[in-house]
Amino acid sequence: MKRAILNIVLLVLSVTSLPAQTIAGTWQGILSPPNGSTLRLVCAIEKNPDGSLHGSLNNIDGGGSLLLSSVTFAAPDVTFAASAAALTFRGKLVDDGQSIAGSFTQGNQSLPLTLRLATPETLWRPQGAGLPPMAANADPTFEVATIKPCEQQAEHNVSVNLTGRPFTAKSASAKELIKIAWDLRGRQVLGGPSWFEDIKYDVTGQPDTPGRPSPEQARSMVRKLLVERFHLVSHTAEQSYPIMALTLDPKGPPPTHSDPSHNLNGNVVSHMDGGDVIYQVSGTTMQQFLGLVMNLFQDKQLVDETGLTGAYDITLRIPASAFDTPFDRSLNDERGTAIINAVQQAGFKFVSKKGSLPVVIVDSIDPPTPN
Repeated sequence: MKRAILNIVLLVLSVTSLPAQTIAGTWQGILSPPNGSTLRLVCAIEKNPDGSLHGSLNNIDGGGSLLLSSVTFAAPDVTFAASAAALTFRGKLVDDGQSIAGSFTQGNQSLPLTLRLATPETLWRPQGAGLPPMAANADPTFEVATIKPCEQQAEHNVSVNLTGRPFTAKSASAKELIKIAWDLRGRQVLGGPSWFEDIKYDVTGQPDTPGRPSPEQARSMVRKLLVERFHLVSHTAEQSYPIMALTLDPKGPPPTHSDPSHNLNGNVVSHMDGGDVIYQVSGTTMQQFLGLVMNLFQDKQLVDETGLTGAYDITLRIPASAFDTPFDRSLNDERGTAIINAVQQAGFKFVSKKGSLPVVIVDSIDPPTPN
């Protein structure tokens, strides 16, 4: 009897000495949609001081990231969700806590997904991640650049990896490249033939200088590309525009600083919530945020006078009805008013004024020379 009791005590001691299971860490797995285009997903989960969990989900190859709206763990069950993208993952810890096997659901589609615990050696990283910065005094150019007509000419969503190696711009017109090169809005590019706004290109360029270029170094390379391959001749000037200065509303909610361990780099996801469209902007600077808002309406130039530096998480709630009416490019229409209201509800306010802004005037430009 004594030996049996002793064995029970030893068993209890051995069980209670085991470390508590946790899912804090970085997990990665491959999602295989029916179209055959696989996605490498990396999920980073961390523990809050109160013991709750938070995290982010990164599409390594597509460049998209989003914050998880909830993460729960009750061994062995794991659930996380990103409400802004209407996605949910439900799974169970397996393989002694080294994997989470489950299903990934977005909208009405559900796919199997197994996430495996990553180590520093096995962790997937975006192309070019970890590269040291290019020398500050470097004046790079593209050693090799490829310009191809975009297969989907009707596509309007321009995708740009400005500081990557290689630089990429997808579905970008020559006018879009000018906007990228000088960091301008469309209204700040004047002149030019009709084709330079209508024909879309996929552009890839490899810098001739080691390291990751800064945004200005990347823009300089695009300017050189426009001159060399499109024979762009242009000049700059200043022009007066109605502008709206973004300021902080002292009576509104303060903007939320982004978690520095989740570098989401100005990521935007949207979804429907009842009768509203929700835009969740993660890891955004004020300049990136204003770029998003200006993409939603084009009537006035927005400038940042918040004094905020660093990255923030901002959520906009806009009535879906604002997107149903014809867009007349005016802040007086339903869409412009709704967007302004949404920004102001997020803790900001706008001040209308006149301002002088730079413009690029296109004197002449040709279709790109062959690769």
